Amino acid sequence: MKQLRLNAYAKINLTLDVLGDRPDGYHDIETVLHTVELHDTIILKENGDGITLRCASPAVPAETQNIVHRAAHLLREAFQIPRGIEIELTKRIPVASGLGGGSSDAAVTLLGLAQMWKLRVDNRQLMELGGKIGSDVPFFLIGGAALALGRGERVRMLRPLPTTWVVIARPTIEITSEWAYKALDHGAVRRRPDTPGVVRALESEDARGVGHLLCNVFEEIVIAHHPIVGTIRERMVGHRPLGVALSGTGPAVFAMAANEAAATEMARGVEQMSGVEVFVTRTFAEER
Repeated sequence: MKQLRLNAYAKINLTLDVLGDRPDGYHDIETVLHTVELHDTIILKENGDGITLRCASPAVPAETQNIVHRAAHLLREAFQIPRGIEIELTKRIPVASGLGGGSSDAAVTLLGLAQMWKLRVDNRQLMELGGKIGSDVPFFLIGGAALALGRGERVRMLRPLPTTWVVIARPTIEITSEWAYKALDHGAVRRRPDTPGVVRALESEDARGVGHLLCNVFEEIVIAHHPIVGTIRERMVGHRPLGVALSGTGPAVFAMAANEAAATEMARGVEQMSGVEVFVTRTFAEER
């Protein structure tokens, strides 16, 4: 029986700006993303004649409602593959946290099945398929650092950061992307990202410069409705990180640390807060 074991890495948004509405109901965004070592694990096995998904996490949607199942189904239908597949998903990335776990799982499923089934598919085709599944999926097909435009499906690779320690804190609250985009008042945004500046800092491998320019337009509205996010941010700032920002539409907040010791100390400080899940990880770029 053929079997593949793959890691699906989380992401952080170094910048996130919303440029306007689109006629298709989505929004035009501009965001710089970077993968980190925090990851889920996916095991793919050829088995049976359908698609079976197993995951122990109760927070993960079952079978056909799951983005991983949709990815496998889309690829199988597109290339008329008659063989069945069994997918075992182990979650470590918190669900609905702004860290892109579901999209990363879907992207890795596409990559793994294309390899397992020996499909003649190029990056452009995979990116088009990924864009049909979710806006972040094309980025995760590349990983590392990238600038994403449009609704997130137009991706340009960037030079990744040198290994940089990152602390991620996720409060146990729920924030949907739908709510965040509806709640955001474009005219009321007081600080927008300097995306070209972040791109230049990445090209210079300047982690301190990137940290200084971290910016997410959703941060103010999320903190206004969920003060715990602001409290986490303040706790992290107290440990003098390179920078702090909300990831995606939240609720996860991340801080870039100067070194491992600083990250560990910061994590200990944030862990003292009740109802907050904390991860110490590093930036990561995997060669595809």
